[in-house]
Amino acid sequence: MTLQLPLRHSRTALRSRRIGAIAIPFLILSVAGHYFELFNTEVLLVLFVIGFFMGAAAIVLAAMAVVDLWNNGGKGFGNSFLGTFYGAIVLAPLFIATLGLYLFPPLNDVSTDMDEPPALIAGDRIDDEIGQDKQLMQKASYPDIVPRRFRLPPPELHNAVSSVASSMGWKVIYELPAGFPDEPTYLLMEARMPYFSLKDDVAIRIQPDRVGTLLDIRSASRFGSHDFGTNARRIRGFLASLDKVLLQNYGITARVEEPELVLQDEAEEPPRLTISESVPLLEAPLELPPSIASMLKERGTAPIPSQKPAQ
Repeated sequence: MTLQLPLRHSRTALRSRRIGAIAIPFLILSVAGHYFELFNTEVLLVLFVIGFFMGAAAIVLAAMAVVDLWNNGGKGFGNSFLGTFYGAIVLAPLFIATLGLYLFPPLNDVSTDMDEPPALIAGDRIDDEIGQDKQLMQKASYPDIVPRRFRLPPPELHNAVSSVASSMGWKVIYELPAGFPDEPTYLLMEARMPYFSLKDDVAIRIQPDRVGTLLDIRSASRFGSHDFGTNARRIRGFLASLDKVLLQNYGITARVEEPELVLQDEAEEPPRLTISESVPLLEAPLELPPSIASMLKERGTAPIPSQKPAQ
């Protein structure tokens, strides 16, 4: 009769699997707590660091268990594999964020009009201007993000913009609708960054233009100096959705391309009419009542909310 010793089980592999399995729901609950505003963004980052440390610890323990099992034998390769798998899932967001540092420029504020961007009051930036270095960086990285012109009056475009913003889940913080067809409009909204539910701010300005309406949009991150391309993707997605809405309602996007404006500017001016010397001139000046356009100019630009939105 032979005596069989009990098969050795690796405790290190078991710890690796348990730590990795705990790290995944830990990160999910952290994001959920921040979404429901149980704590602020600073606390969320601390929880992320703890979660990433747990994921890294699971992978390290799994590697140690594999080396031990290879040299001394026993059971635990399955637990080591699961610990490595769980740890890789936890560290995947960190890997993607690190990759984004190289793929996207270090911008956290993107606007179609960089010289006079739409007014923005949110977080720690109150009407911050976009620096010259940031402007050059945006032009090189996102040359397609430019002002848009539409052959629509401001009130109709404002309604379309509000519909698109609502469909994208943006929360309106402040709104200035148009009272007259030639008045500018303004929207300040709060958008959430996908996955981590970080809050960003979006400002949209609609102004009367010589061909109809000029639209500018600005998207800025409240936290951090790098948006990993989120603001540019948000602006592109909004403009694409706006074109679809206009196409459904009007049959065309009503968008005016810049080359068309250049051709209009370079067109020959019509001949000017001259007054014949035989026509007697009026000796008394002719007083005209103030026009509606001059009255509208007194309205000025869109007012800005005096208080910051809630973080």
